[in-house]
Amino acid sequence: MTRRIVFVAMTGWLFCGASCLAQDATGAAPRGNATKPGELIMDPPTLICLGFMWHIEGDANVNAVCSVQYRKRGETKWRDYLPLCRTGKGRTANYGMGKSGAAGEAPMSYPIPDGFAGSILDLEPDTAYEVKLQISDPEGVTGEAVRTLTARTRPEPKPFTGGQVRHVYPPGYKGEKEEPSYFSIIHAVNGFHPWCDNYQTVSPYRAHPGTVVKVHAGLYKSDRFDYRKSGGAGGPWLTGLLKLVAGGEPGKPIAIVAAGDGEVILDGDGGHELFDVRAADYLHFEELTIRNTFIAFNAGFQGERGGGAKGLTVKRCKIENVGYGVLAQDGRSSDFYIADNIIIGKNAPDQFHPTASGASGRSAAGYAVNLSGTGHVVCHNYCAQFWDTINVFTNAVADPALGQQALAIDFYNNDIHNTCDNFIEADGSMRNVRVLRNRCFNCIATPLSWQPVYQGPVYWIRNIVYNAAGGKQAFKAVSGDNIIAYHNTFSCHWTSYEGTAYGDFRNNLFAGPAQASENNRRGGGRAPYLKTGCSDGRSIFDYNAYRAPDTFDGAFQLKIGDKKYSAASLLELAKQGGPEQHGVAFNDYSIFVNAAEPNHAKDKNILYHAPDVDLRPKSGAPVVDAGCVLPGVNEDFAGAAPDIGAYEAGQPLPIYGPRDPGLQQAVAQRIEDIKAGKITHASPFQPIGYPQ
Repeated sequence: MTRRIVFVAMTGWLFCGASCLAQDATGAAPRGNATKPGELIMDPPTLICLGFMWHIEGDANVNAVCSVQYRKRGETKWRDYLPLCRTGKGRTANYGMGKSGAAGEAPMSYPIPDGFAGSILDLEPDTAYEVKLQISDPEGVTGEAVRTLTARTRPEPKPFTGGQVRHVYPPGYKGEKEEPSYFSIIHAVNGFHPWCDNYQTVSPYRAHPGTVVKVHAGLYKSDRFDYRKSGGAGGPWLTGLLKLVAGGEPGKPIAIVAAGDGEVILDGDGGHELFDVRAADYLHFEELTIRNTFIAFNAGFQGERGGGAKGLTVKRCKIENVGYGVLAQDGRSSDFYIADNIIIGKNAPDQFHPTASGASGRSAAGYAVNLSGTGHVVCHNYCAQFWDTINVFTNAVADPALGQQALAIDFYNNDIHNTCDNFIEADGSMRNVRVLRNRCFNCIATPLSWQPVYQGPVYWIRNIVYNAAGGKQAFKAVSGDNIIAYHNTFSCHWTSYEGTAYGDFRNNLFAGPAQASENNRRGGGRAPYLKTGCSDGRSIFDYNAYRAPDTFDGAFQLKIGDKKYSAASLLELAKQGGPEQHGVAFNDYSIFVNAAEPNHAKDKNILYHAPDVDLRPKSGAPVVDAGCVLPGVNEDFAGAAPDIGAYEAGQPLPIYGPRDPGLQQAVAQRIEDIKAGKITHASPFQPIGYPQ
């Protein structure tokens, strides 16, 4: 995304004068230094994460901490975890409303609550845990300093096994049918089959919670412009829209699934959208092929009356030749599970889209997934050929009174390829957004973005970025607080904005171009290997590895709080007594098992494919055993200490993209076809093959 009007101001930061933020939201004098715990909120759980927000009063000097321990229910030994992050600290979320300076139209703002927020990551699904949180403060804690609670992670959603089964067959089917059978998906779900301009959506024959709609093999496509023939396979005349209004309930979704007798192809015939699920909760789609539409699943735009679908599952589907995969921009959406899909956009397959140039230009596709709301999981998808790929909805807002927050969202183990602007955006996040183990190849602009993160934390852990941003910017850090980035590997330097308040950056690997001067887009002199900053003086930069084959004035530049650092080398930076006391410098890509230096997205015709690159460190590389231990994150390291970067030397790669063997084979075949020139930007649309 390009830079937004909405931003987060922080004490002493450019966006708001320090005099505005030296007082609290009411203009009162600063509060006392002792801490008084208040309301403890548990965010909606996901399959593998639990998140918390503990409100406090006091702690004006921001030296209180909140430790975390957890255990499975029934165990006796507590496990230590990362502490919660301190939130608030005088920060204000500015909505950007009104005209700046106009009387009576000053921008509305929301004071970020003081407290502690954070998550426990990589838990087991459908498992009960006990969590112990403890606040300590040198000036004392008044009230209940220790809280113990029980929480349960969500199970993976599945169709209900005890409900009615309805069958749908393609147009013209002549064989024997299982009963009860229906003319179309709309008929089976809503209870009324559309024909001509008749599409009644309120029917006593609609499906009930727990119903399974089995869609049998074949092509489901109608001529949506033919008044008499439209609706035979899908939606009504002209739109072709499959608007579903009957919904399920937790544990009893209405499931629309392939019957298992062959591929089910739902062709949108070029319509604007195929599935409109804005009016229905707990719908479950599985093993369907969806193609030739602009929006595959529309789950709502921000602020619509009654907006915000709940419990949407899209699983093991192939979504191809689309502008958007899943779109859900209303903050009242909750508990989505978007997993193990192939999602292919309308942009060029074999090069960066010809009319796009990073954060500007033209695109035929928007986002694979774009979500606001709470409790969403987006995991193990293969996504390619979009403007941005997997995003929090940028215009989610901080104030809970507006009902449009984005929090408790997980993006993990996705395989992302060929993006114009950003692979993943946490823009608009409130707190407890977790971005874990995503593999991201080929991006013209900045690969990972936060602008803004209102409260935080947002976790960026063990992500891979290769061939992006001209080798310049690992992160688009325009504005945010409580950014936690551990164990990421980039083919970029980090020369970026200084828009983060508190940041904790450890065990990351930055492998930008050897000649950093090539990447100084502002011209004049050499561009640094590292240039960024955090306004919160507690921020941490340490144990990171940088490709820095030579030295020059200003090669490393950091601003942390009111302290500025500038050094010609990493060693000189460490001698200044601040950041990177344990940083590592390396010379070239020989530290990796099998990775040549990429073109850094400077040539739009050159793309790299993830199976051809192995960014695990070689045994004996300077990044091996050079990281620090992070409780609950990397305690399973293999050597004397954790390795820097996303991978441990000698360990197997994670599973990226779909876990289904058939879909894995389909992805592999598509990659080979692109490399062989069988699928190009000049060729017509090529369906994704699916082995039968």
